[in-house]
Order: sequence, then structure tokens, then C-alpha cells
Amino acid sequence: MDQISKNIIEFTKELIAIPSQSGIDSEIAIAKAVFNKLKSFGFNPEIIGVENHPSVVCSIQKKKTRKTIWFESCLDTVPVGDLSKWEYPPFEGKIVGNKLYSRGANDSKIAIAIFCYLTKELAEDKNFKSSIFLGFDANEQSGEYSGIRDIVKIKKPRADICILGYQGINEISIGMRGWLRLKIIAKGESAHTGSKSKRGNNAIHQMAEIITTLRRLNLEGKREPFFEYGSNFNVSLIKGGVSINIVPDECEISIDIRFLPSQNKQEIIDKIDESLKELKNKNPDINYAIEFLRCEPPFLTNSDDKFVKLLQKIAQDKLKTKIPLVTSGAGSVGSVITELGIPIINSFGCERDNGHAPNEWVNIESIPKVFEIYKESLKEFAAKE
Repeated sequence: MDQISKNIIEFTKELIAIPSQSGIDSEIAIAKAVFNKLKSFGFNPEIIGVENHPSVVCSIQKKKTRKTIWFESCLDTVPVGDLSKWEYPPFEGKIVGNKLYSRGANDSKIAIAIFCYLTKELAEDKNFKSSIFLGFDANEQSGEYSGIRDIVKIKKPRADICILGYQGINEISIGMRGWLRLKIIAKGESAHTGSKSKRGNNAIHQMAEIITTLRRLNLEGKREPFFEYGSNFNVSLIKGGVSINIVPDECEISIDIRFLPSQNKQEIIDKIDESLKELKNKNPDINYAIEFLRCEPPFLTNSDDKFVKLLQKIAQDKLKTKIPLVTSGAGSVGSVITELGIPIINSFGCERDNGHAPNEWVNIESIPKVFEIYKESLKEFAAKE
């Protein structure tokens, strides 16, 4: 294995040893580690954002160029969860065969290391004619995306392509579904279920009718090019009732909707609102309120984008296999970056598995290939006017 790949592995292990679990750990320590690494390369990084969830940015300006490459990856990870389900300690970075096991191995500490060393390599190349912007964002895994919002607000990046740190070597993702989250609360009237005179108004029964009505809207299963797996509608949480012998006076559900670029957030909300108003007109006993929680838009980078085609071609040549252009079902910070009108590579990188699960791993033997694919693609992209 070449020296750069060895350096990437060692830096990845250094980052892995710093817990940065979403909702548990602050990103202060890992932000400082990344800052120090970039500083050691002779760059001028900055730590920005809120105190407990700081992000790291770094700009390397090349003269006589109007092009900029943006590398972006998150500092935080999902929590470890049940330690008994881990075969190897989640903060050790244990290497077994060609796999490095840990929390954050592939999502996304390997990307931080690759992006740092790739930037060093390209910045030192006098023939590389593009500026580089590095962003390592905090608070991504929670879905709050406060780190990337800080980067966009404070630094206002402009770039010809943005490459995100999500891994996967068998395909290139150029987009993702958006997500819309709502809460619906049904209000009823409690009573003793054994009462002969009071029947109450069962909020759970109301909610059953509400869910049935929403399922009939066919918000799931819409398909379009690059999104053949379709949109999705999921009632993911339900709460209601206090005792088996009491008519429940409140029931609450949380809804997660994954939607496509052709769908509109407000149209979906309006469709839900109209259908429930019709339901209430038919059944006046139904009393509900809709609460908007969160929405992030979908995006799809043009499959004919120059860098997309170049990356696909070089990846296929180097890996000697077909690498399809796809989109991702899960969300990413690309939903924030897309508002800037910048083309995005949502994911491409090392072979990996078990992200967000015990025994997360990344194949370290894929590091040299991924490094060279990106290096060659970016050098050729930067050279073209």
C-alpha cells in the first residue's frame, strides 16, 4: 500500500478515537484534530459555528483560475448503540483483513481523511488549476444540519462541483429524495370504558380514520427517472392512551414522507390538509391539528454534467466495471447545498457496509483506487476551460 493511503488510514484511526456521536458528544475535539491536520499541511483552516457544534472550513486559492472544487463531509457520527452487538470496540479502528471496523469508519471519517490528503496533493501540484474549499460540518447525523447551514451562511461558498463524503464504490449517487416530517394530534374526550352513560370520544379511533384517509392519498410509490424506487409515506411513531380501561383523549402520530424532485412540499401538505378537512366534514367527532416539523428538498444533479461524466468514465476505467449513476433514498446535506445551484456528487468512495449499524466497516484496500479516481478526475476537470 502506498504511503498516502497509509497516512489516510492513520488519520482515520485518529479521528475514530475521538467520539463524536450525535446527541451525545460535542464536535469540539474532532474539529480541533481536523484543524490541526490542515494546519500541519500549511493551510489556514478556521473553526466556525456554535460553540458545542463547531465546523471546520479551509480555502486554498489558486491564482489564474475561476474554478473551485468543494469537498464536504460531516464530523459527527450516529451513536454506537448496544456495545454487546459490536464485534470490535467502536472507537478503536480495528483492522481485520482488509476491513477497518468502527463507528464512523465509513460515515464519514474516512472521507475527512481522504479529502484532507487529496487537497494536500492537489494544492502542491503546480499544474493543478483550481481552487479548493473544504467544509467539515457538525450536527449532520441528527438531521438538523446546523453545521452545513453555518458554513453556507458564514462562508457563502461558490464552486463548480461539490463532492460529499458519503461512501460506496459500486455506484455514483447524483441526487436524493427530499423529506417532509409532520405531526398530527387527535383530541378526544376521556371516559371509563365500563361506564353505562359516558362513551367519551376515542382519540385513537379518530387517528385510525386519519391514517386510513392519508394512506388513500397515494403519497408513496411515485416514480420518475433516477428515482425508480419511488416516494415513500411512513407513519413512524404513534402515542396515545394511559390505561386499558380509559377511553384515550389524545393520540399523536409522526409522519416521515420521502418525496421526489417533481413533487412539491406545499402541494403535499395542502393535499393532506384538504383530505382531513373532508374527513372532519363527514365525521364531526374528529378533532385534529397538524404540526409541521421539518422539510429538506430533494435534488438531482444533471447526469450530463461534465464532472459527473468524467468521474463515471475514470471510475469505470480504473475499477474495470460499470459504475451506474443513481440517487439515494436517505437524506444528506446536499439538500442544503443544492439551494446554491452547485452540482453535487452525493456519494462515491470506498467499499463499505453497516453504516448506522453495529460493526460498521470500510475496506482499506479500496482507498488507493478511490484516491486516484478522484485525483485524476479533478485534475482533468480543472484543466478544462
